[in-house]
Amino acid sequence: MNIPEKLTGLKNKKTFLIIVTALCLSIALGLYSFAAGSGEQAVVEEIKEVTVKKGDLKINLVADGQAELATVGLSFQINGVIKEIPVHPGVQVKAGDIIARLDAEKYQLELEAARAGYEVAQARLAKAKDDYDNKLIAAKEKMDNAMLVYQPMSEVPDIFPAQDVALKKLAADSARDAYEATKQATSDIQVEEAAVSQALVNLKKAEKNLDDTVLKSPVNGTVLYIAGKVGETAAGGGDNTDKQFAVVSTSDAVAVIFQVLELDIAEVAPGQAAEVEFEALPGETFSGQVGGIEALPVSDPSGIVAYEVSVLLDQPEARIKNGMTGAVSLIIEQKKDVLNIPNVAVHRFDGATVVEMYNEAGEIVTRKVKTGFTDGSNVEVIDGLQQGDKLIIRTTPASQGGKA
Repeated sequence: MNIPEKLTGLKNKKTFLIIVTALCLSIALGLYSFAAGSGEQAVVEEIKEVTVKKGDLKINLVADGQAELATVGLSFQINGVIKEIPVHPGVQVKAGDIIARLDAEKYQLELEAARAGYEVAQARLAKAKDDYDNKLIAAKEKMDNAMLVYQPMSEVPDIFPAQDVALKKLAADSARDAYEATKQATSDIQVEEAAVSQALVNLKKAEKNLDDTVLKSPVNGTVLYIAGKVGETAAGGGDNTDKQFAVVSTSDAVAVIFQVLELDIAEVAPGQAAEVEFEALPGETFSGQVGGIEALPVSDPSGIVAYEVSVLLDQPEARIKNGMTGAVSLIIEQKKDVLNIPNVAVHRFDGATVVEMYNEAGEIVTRKVKTGFTDGSNVEVIDGLQQGDKLIIRTTPASQGGKA
């Protein structure tokens, strides 16, 4: 073959390549134009690998609650200046231990005055009784003397002048009447007895006031709160919670109080398992059980009705303070320590429940499984898988219009 023939062959090959390349570009552009025109684009799946694991599955009811410790509020019954506070919050106390003491000088003086007043009243009563007894003796003696004169004359009135007999009789009757009147004249004694009773009340009150200068714990427990300091004035508030001087817990028990809407209250029962997570103790879960459900409802201005429920913690700790807030989870149903996988890993294929996983060759295959309880996110695996098996979940990125 000569040179011109070789050049002609090369030209034919170049022309062929150009035609093939142009044809491929045309097909590619046509496909792109079709996809763009139809609003569709190629779908790219993402494959995520998950591991079969053991854990707890549960369906729960969640509400906000507040910790409440069983407590006793202590208050001074009288006003006074705080002289001593031998305890502080966190200290364990026994029934009868002193919490605080007021300056007792004023009340000691009042007691001494009340005791003296009582003694005076008793002396006045004794004198009134002596006076009564003396008057009664004198009246009886006068009556007896008058009768002593009149009695013989009344037996033989004919030998005495009638006028004398009448006069003696009148004297005897008058003496007897005077005696009876004296017997009934006990008003002075009654007045003094009333005075003694009042003086005794004043004495007992003064004694109590002196005793009340010392505030004692009525129970064994832990001091949670002290309101005042030495040198400050404590106001006697009685049972007024606003004037409580100290608070003592009566036991180690901790209850968490929360409200459940009337629509959900049928799902709650005494003894039901619960879990509590306190905001102040992040990452820690405290187990417990429903202790009680209030029979009477509470409602807010909008008319929403709820019931107050208490959960008693199984293992309360000193770190849990009165009033701490937390999330209460009432366990409606649960399975503990079971094999479980995400719900999205399970599919239905040819009437069977299956999952996708890699075989030893690295190929994606399906495997039949038997599932059970689900909490809505994960499902229990009863048969078909073992702990540690690797499954795959196919997802479509949200940017391509699929579910992530």
